[in-house]
Amino acid sequence: MPSSVTRLFESPLLTVGEFRCPPDDTAWRETNLIGDRPHVVFPRIPVLIQHVDEAPVLATPNETMLYNADQRYVRELRNQAGDNCVYIELHHESLALLAEEGAGLIDSSYRLVASHAPADHRTYLLQHLLIRHLKAPDPDPLLAEETAATLVLSALRDRPASARRRRGSTKAAHTALAEAAKTELASAPARLTLSELARRLHSSAFHLARVFRVETGFSLHGFRQTLRLRAGLERLSSHAGDLSTLALELGFSSHSHFSERFRNEFGVSPSELGNERHVRALLEATARG
Repeated sequence: MPSSVTRLFESPLLTVGEFRCPPDDTAWRETNLIGDRPHVVFPRIPVLIQHVDEAPVLATPNETMLYNADQRYVRELRNQAGDNCVYIELHHESLALLAEEGAGLIDSSYRLVASHAPADHRTYLLQHLLIRHLKAPDPDPLLAEETAATLVLSALRDRPASARRRRGSTKAAHTALAEAAKTELASAPARLTLSELARRLHSSAFHLARVFRVETGFSLHGFRQTLRLRAGLERLSSHAGDLSTLALELGFSSHSHFSERFRNEFGVSPSELGNERHVRALLEATARG
């Protein structure tokens, strides 16, 4: 099965769509080209992405991946499902307009200055609800475009703390340590301790905890738990009426434990998001902030 691009919405300002690349696609063995427009991408499953001439990044649902126009990159398989993401393609002068609105990840030449940035809980929920709304009968174009614009501005607003000036060797070492920790956490058992993780990465526990928070914007525990909750969000529709099984598959001790953490993360219960009739109301409420 070849890779696929599904365009769900298009306006003069931006395009919203889904991208899927199965593990047997030739794109895994080639240098890829993003296209002639900038992209803001929301991964659904982990995949290693390396922009040409930059350090590799484990792209997870906890990050927003950023691509300038004509960006060349390679990808490496990290999940047997391949690659699966939501993208927003920016048209024409969108970066200049976003810079005027305070998007800190755009420079004076109207180019993106980072390959990725942390995705907070509101941003991830909003892109999920947007895609569900676009797939529903009779989606509202104004609501869709406004939501996508809100998403892009949120993703590009702030420079991550890791962008602060440091010596090149220190920055490279910190980036490598954080990426190694992300790889471990993406497949870590529920009972992994900080000491165990630090030993695996040949680091002190205190150094690892500090560097990881600066580089990613997450605590170690928060990063792993957020990955599980975002995976749960994407799998709600396939586990309708069986949240106990989903909770255990994700590493939570019970249905109630999962539901509590889910509500804390997204502000709504799993059952509310499982009801398609509520999606538009939730989208409108989330977009308002």
